[in-house]
Amino acid sequence: MAFPIPDHLPRRATAQDVSSRILSKIDAATNKTLNAALATSWVTELDETITSTKTRLHERIQKDLPDFQRQLAASRSIEERLRSLTTSVETLNNSVSNPELGLIPNVMRTLAAHSELAQEATNARVRHEALSHLLSCRVSLQRLDSLIKEGQLSAAVGTCREVEELFQSNPAYMDESRVMVDMKRKFHAAQARNDEQISDAYLRSVDIPENSPSNLQLIIRSPVQVRQSTASIDLPSILSSLSSTSLSNHLAILRRDLSAQFIDIITKRPATLTTSEDTLNCNFELSTSDDPITRLENLSNFHHFLSSHLLSHLPSSQAATFRGSLGKSTTTCILNNLLLPSLPSSYDLLPTFLVLAQKAIVFEEEILVGLLRVDTNDRPLKTWIEGVSGHYERQRRMQILHRSREIIVALTDKSDTFLVEIEVEVAPAASSSVIPIQDEDMGPTEDDAWGFDNDVEVKSDSITIGTVEQEFSPVKDDAWGFDDDMEAETDETIDETGWGFDEDVAADPEPESKVMNGDTEPHKDTAEAWGLDGNEEVPPEEENAWDDPWDDPGTGSAPDPGTESRPPPAPSIHSPKVATGLQKAANKGKKKHLNGSSSSPSPVLPSPQPEKSSPSSHNPPLQNEDGNPPPHPATKRPSELVARVALKETYAVSERAKVIIHLAEDILTEGSHLASSTIFSAFPQSTTPLGTTLLLTAPAVLDLYRALYPVKFSKELRSAEAGMMYANDCAYLASEVNRMKGGSTLVVEERLQECAGSLKVLSDSWYHDAITSEQKTLDAILTAGAQGFTYTGDQDRYDECESAMTEILRAVRRLASSFK
Repeated sequence: MAFPIPDHLPRRATAQDVSSRILSKIDAATNKTLNAALATSWVTELDETITSTKTRLHERIQKDLPDFQRQLAASRSIEERLRSLTTSVETLNNSVSNPELGLIPNVMRTLAAHSELAQEATNARVRHEALSHLLSCRVSLQRLDSLIKEGQLSAAVGTCREVEELFQSNPAYMDESRVMVDMKRKFHAAQARNDEQISDAYLRSVDIPENSPSNLQLIIRSPVQVRQSTASIDLPSILSSLSSTSLSNHLAILRRDLSAQFIDIITKRPATLTTSEDTLNCNFELSTSDDPITRLENLSNFHHFLSSHLLSHLPSSQAATFRGSLGKSTTTCILNNLLLPSLPSSYDLLPTFLVLAQKAIVFEEEILVGLLRVDTNDRPLKTWIEGVSGHYERQRRMQILHRSREIIVALTDKSDTFLVEIEVEVAPAASSSVIPIQDEDMGPTEDDAWGFDNDVEVKSDSITIGTVEQEFSPVKDDAWGFDDDMEAETDETIDETGWGFDEDVAADPEPESKVMNGDTEPHKDTAEAWGLDGNEEVPPEEENAWDDPWDDPGTGSAPDPGTESRPPPAPSIHSPKVATGLQKAANKGKKKHLNGSSSSPSPVLPSPQPEKSSPSSHNPPLQNEDGNPPPHPATKRPSELVARVALKETYAVSERAKVIIHLAEDILTEGSHLASSTIFSAFPQSTTPLGTTLLLTAPAVLDLYRALYPVKFSKELRSAEAGMMYANDCAYLASEVNRMKGGSTLVVEERLQECAGSLKVLSDSWYHDAITSEQKTLDAILTAGAQGFTYTGDQDRYDECESAMTEILRAVRRLASSFK
């Protein structure tokens, strides 16, 4: 059943002709509608259509019959001519394509025969060309072998070039032929043999025999005999016959040998040069003169010999390169072996060196520019010599710095020192021509048994040391050893514990008990000696223990006379206590600490004059039970003396510092002398003034000392003694630099001033660091031993505090002794 056509698809157009209409009807028929009647109707309709068509054709013909007749006659004529043409074409095809008699087969046979004949002719021609080329190559190879055997090496080189050209012009079809490969092999063997002969001739012509180091020879023979022949070849022919690669290698080796065995050694060692026809002899044993000018003359003779015997025969392609490399080697050797080593280390040797410099300029003009033909704009010797003043100063600077480094890092004896005396102006002190005695009714004086609240400074009697008048304490012996002018106590003057506090200290302003007829007059105390509360009850046994803590039979120290004569006080918290040696020392140490002054005078700088302390700067004294300050016994004190004096002090300086400062002075002297001289007037001067580099070496030496010494001796400088000695050295150097900086140029003076300031800062830093380090050590001892002086009522704690103070005293004495 037919598939129904969807409505949206376009429908087929209605058929216009009869057959199409009938076919549409047949297509539209189905099984149900198709029957005989329907088929008959289709046939009838088709017959009617055919009849109608015939009728229309007949009518059309009849309508224009003459024209129809004409067209019919023409059609029949065309048909006849077509038939005739077909017959003629068949006949022609047979004439052309007939295998036996046809034209095309005959032409093809003729062309094939012609092609065979042309191929035979080509083969004959190619064979002739190949044989002719092979014959030429064979003749050339035979001639090459003959020339090599006869020793005609230069002609053989030309024949080799001809054979190479023949091989390059080989036809392409002969390149891989066996006969050509064999001929090439023979040619390369002959060429290698010829090159070997030429190289051997070169080596025998330019020869450097292996003689002893004291006698060198350079032999340049021309001509030389070729081996295994009677022929000879000269040096120009040898050099021109060598290949470019072989000649470059030979010249590179020759330049290396000439530079190492002749140029370098001639400029280093004195020698005697003798020349013959073809030999240059260089003997280092016969020469007795070590003059650098003689070496320069020997080098000039060597180049003249080399130029006349070898350089003039070099091919132009290699001459410029070889001359340039030889010129660079010569220039380098002259600079490194003649000029630089001969650069003098003192001003007196400069004239001789300048003569050598002038000779070197002449040598560069005649030899390097004239013979070796180096670039006239590139003259390193002249350029270097024009700056000879700077080279001299820089070398002297290096030598001086090297010498300075040796001085700085050298190990020296610690006792190798000397004393330097300086004058220090002391601050004004109270003075009076008349010393009045103070009246007893001047007012009560408060006193503390420990003396911690005593604000009165120790005044001194006036004594004379040399020509300088100064005030000193009347104390005969200071148990602390803080006085820098006092010698260290011996073992006989102190007890076993090293305290020595039971001696009478006249400088202590504390009131002492007056002993009359064996009785002791006690004085009132406002508080306990250790600062305990006055309202606190103290047991009698503990009070008795506090009366005389130094009266320990185990200490072995002599008791204070005043303490022995004093009867034991009543067990009361109001009983006074006499300040013993430990208390006075503690009072003194506290007072020094509060005043901000150091107990150990500096070996570099003078210790500052003690300033007056106002009573308000200390803690108020303790009071009795009634709230009033206790009465203080009146003491007779001299009035203050005011005077301005110049104090002379000495401090130790190492000999190393003296050597360094003398070296700096010598440098400045030498630099000034060089700056004022006219020895370099013949040479162009640089923008830097003459002598500036040498003058600036003096501060460089000091900078080197500042930078190198603390690093080299860092372990030694950890000790306070070494650090203080280094501070002394820096202070001495700073003072000496300030003394010698005058008279120099502005730049040098600025550098010296900078060095002096740096040395002064370094001296102060090391000085304070040494003291601070020792202070920290003493603080650590005091902190670990005394523990804040707490609970000292206990005997064990008291003994611990006593031991800590003893250890501090010993440490301070050792430090004072080492600083002295």
